[in-house]
Amino acid sequence: MKAVLLKSYGDVDQFVVEDVATPEPGPGEVLLRLKASAVNPFDLYLRQGYFTQFVPLTLPAILGGDAAGVIAKLGAGVSGWSVGERVVADFMANGRGAHAEYGVVPSTSIARLPDDLSFEQGAALVKAGLTGRQTVTALGIKAGDRVLVSGALGSVGRAAIQYLQELGAKPVAGVRPQRLEEARALAGQAIDITLPASTPAFDFAISAAAPVAGNLISHVRDGGTVISIVPVPVGANAANRVTIREIFHQTDATTLDAVLDAAARGTLIIPIAQTFLLDELGAAHTAVAAGAPGKVVLKH
Repeated sequence: MKAVLLKSYGDVDQFVVEDVATPEPGPGEVLLRLKASAVNPFDLYLRQGYFTQFVPLTLPAILGGDAAGVIAKLGAGVSGWSVGERVVADFMANGRGAHAEYGVVPSTSIARLPDDLSFEQGAALVKAGLTGRQTVTALGIKAGDRVLVSGALGSVGRAAIQYLQELGAKPVAGVRPQRLEEARALAGQAIDITLPASTPAFDFAISAAAPVAGNLISHVRDGGTVISIVPVPVGANAANRVTIREIFHQTDATTLDAVLDAAARGTLIIPIAQTFLLDELGAAHTAVAAGAPGKVVLKH
């Protein structure tokens, strides 16, 4: 099969396209013929070697965590699935990722892709949709709650805001001043998150943009709760006046089913900014680094 290999940590010139052996599914696993995969900011950090202490890769490695395709083969003991079914998959960051013609994942890491969603749309939904919903769930939000969301126009922020709306909560988008109008169109309400608050006005917040994480915390009242998917600046939470929980996305097929259902119903939209071919992975990474206004997806 054709795969894009990361030969060494570094810039995009470390990607090479090579023919490698097609993997075989083990017990409890499925082999997928991959049709699309997405590129996330996390992939850029992996490529550059920033996470080697936490996510060591055996090089050469295949990156890519979000994918969509069809089931090509079932491993021993897999039930409830059939060859040829359209699915999305949540790949682990283990060097055997989604930027290839085929990939193997546990059967617990896939979900059926609705017929009216394309492979590209499916690939764009996986980690963003899971993370967005899991941040909201971690806050214990109920209908009517006001929730500040920074990074609101990023993929995770969009997923969180649209899930909050689905629950009957009242999201407020925290964005840069030049994007306030766009954010209001999405969330209904928006504030300039580049400015710290003089008077905190929120009990709940989701922090999804590292450069303004400290400012977001200043908008939360004493005793409030922040769920963060980005590092919290040292000293931003003086005297621990708010509760801060850093979380990482978890693979969960049930939540992924809900994400796909919401997308099929039109209540969850993650825009795709640019589409590249599989062998253009380096250009896709460059697009993400440049701040593409939406997901960057590869067609296989």
